[in-house]
Amino acid sequence: MEHHISWGIPVAFDLFLAGFGAGALLLAVVADLFGGKRYQKIMRTGAFIAPWPVLLGVILLVVDLGNPLRFWEFLLRKGPGILMFNPDSVMSIGVWLLTFFVILSLVYLVLCLVSWVFAWGAKLRQLVGVVAFCFALLVTVYTGVLLAATPNPLWNSVLLPAVFSISALSTGIAGVVFVLALGRIYKRAVKIDPFVSELEKINSRVIGLLLLIIILFVLAGIGSAQMRMIIGLRFGFLWWVGIVGLGLIVPLLFGIKGKANKPQASLVVSALVLLGGFLLRYVILMGGQI
Repeated sequence: MEHHISWGIPVAFDLFLAGFGAGALLLAVVADLFGGKRYQKIMRTGAFIAPWPVLLGVILLVVDLGNPLRFWEFLLRKGPGILMFNPDSVMSIGVWLLTFFVILSLVYLVLCLVSWVFAWGAKLRQLVGVVAFCFALLVTVYTGVLLAATPNPLWNSVLLPAVFSISALSTGIAGVVFVLALGRIYKRAVKIDPFVSELEKINSRVIGLLLLIIILFVLAGIGSAQMRMIIGLRFGFLWWVGIVGLGLIVPLLFGIKGKANKPQASLVVSALVLLGGFLLRYVILMGGQI
């Protein structure tokens, strides 16, 4: 990507949705491998969420390219051979990662629904889950590497992939909590499921780590005019109120107590995490193009 290329809101959504879907799958597979029957609902919910945000993000990326055929140029080529893979292109690597992730996450979702029919179904599901887990990790890192691989002074930081990766896990957990809380509200339950409170407590720790890495990212780039703009007058309100305040501090404090909450409260707080995750990518993407 060249310094003059302008990326807009569709790309910000793509970065967010890719991380969100990958984070949900990471949680689903961990619950599948180590959670036993107690966390089967977490596994199924994460598996159900995972493919759709990433698929939607790819569609938005295709729309942003203007010409849908340009997307297929990253996968197919004329001349000898059919498939196109350029290991020197972060975009080419990313397109393939997203493609394989969507396929694997859809297969994993199907297995989560039907694996109980076969005696070997659970083992096959977990095997596919481990492979999908690896691709999910790569997708979370890719969303940061895509920007960090440029000479842009704001984006060109080894900390940016870490910021986006940890944020992806946090939004994935929040997405699962959101769906489970919505289900409890639909059933008119008074309190959220106990394991959801455990998820919120885990996410508070993830958010604490994310907050620390964001602080390091800001300190490392404070000499950049772009960094001063995103935490100052240009994007200061979104940064301090939307991202730090509502997207990080509020969920951090909410999850620390680890008690069963009303599903309405869990729904709102998980939505704040998702909003903060999108705003984080939006502000960094747009701030780097000032």
